[in-house]
Amino acid sequence: MRISPTNKPIVFITMGDPSGIGPEVIMRSMASPSVKGLAIFVIVGDADVMERASRSFRRGPAVHRMKSAEEEIFPEEGVVNIVDPGPPLKEARPGVPSDEGSAKALECLAAAVRLMRGLPDSMPKALVTAPLSKERAARVHPGFIGHTEYLRDAYSSKLVTMVMVGKNLCVVPVTRHIPLRDVASSLSVDLIAETLRQVSDNRALICGKKDARIGVCALNPHCGEGGKIGREEIDIIAPAVRKAKKHYDNIEGPVSSDVVFYRAMKKEIDIVVSMYHDQGLAPFKMVDFDTGVNMTLGLGHVRTSPDHGTAFDIAGKGIARSASMEHAIRVAVRAVRSS
Repeated sequence: MRISPTNKPIVFITMGDPSGIGPEVIMRSMASPSVKGLAIFVIVGDADVMERASRSFRRGPAVHRMKSAEEEIFPEEGVVNIVDPGPPLKEARPGVPSDEGSAKALECLAAAVRLMRGLPDSMPKALVTAPLSKERAARVHPGFIGHTEYLRDAYSSKLVTMVMVGKNLCVVPVTRHIPLRDVASSLSVDLIAETLRQVSDNRALICGKKDARIGVCALNPHCGEGGKIGREEIDIIAPAVRKAKKHYDNIEGPVSSDVVFYRAMKKEIDIVVSMYHDQGLAPFKMVDFDTGVNMTLGLGHVRTSPDHGTAFDIAGKGIARSASMEHAIRVAVRAVRSS
């Protein structure tokens, strides 16, 4: 892919599941005044699906079907470039997921990775991924867990960190998509300390503050009450925090999770590091559901995603909100420019 000279970053956006709300929220975002003109946008998706999504509402953006990934892009206001890795979908109906659609969503993700790798390292770029169904994707790609894990393997990253960025909270879960019963045994001093390193190194990308204050959640109620109801705070979390604090400032913990989010909402803490998925994402989604953004650290480039699923039940009805996708795009562009 060749891009004519420009001072704007290039942002690749994957279609997600073609039967979900991904295509329509992408196209609504492309038409949004808060997004237009921020970057050169290349959508990796089924061209027919994306054009149909653009026509589904008034003032949809004009699209340019690229003939191949080698075609040169000439930045033009209001035009959305589409790369379709093919073959075209035989049938894609909003709200009716299929194995064919899931396979196309994964091929679009793989194609976006290839396109990102094909650009010079010096070129500012980011990846934004629309939602796909993890369950259905695993049917056509056994072992698929989620975007974060897929990209970790695609880029051979030793550790990637999922960050949830919202208007009210910024949350980082140390463990992600694992059963709750496995959380305690999955925690280690090194895992938590390395997560804190990645978060500390990227404070400005996460929340725009180089000196952001980080609060580390306890695992057990009341921080384990001195070991009476769990020793993870004593044996794992506190040593990890001490290890991280040898190199970084403004890290506090472990802090009881029934206190740390209250303090974060009062702006006494800027980034909360939780021990498991729902410990952090339940309060996050309570206050930032519509605008939350998923950011991945450790890939070597910026990746964001809206914090919602495929929403098959409302796909194609014209009621899906694009706020989270718009925020994901804006966060990606902000992060690229500040990196």
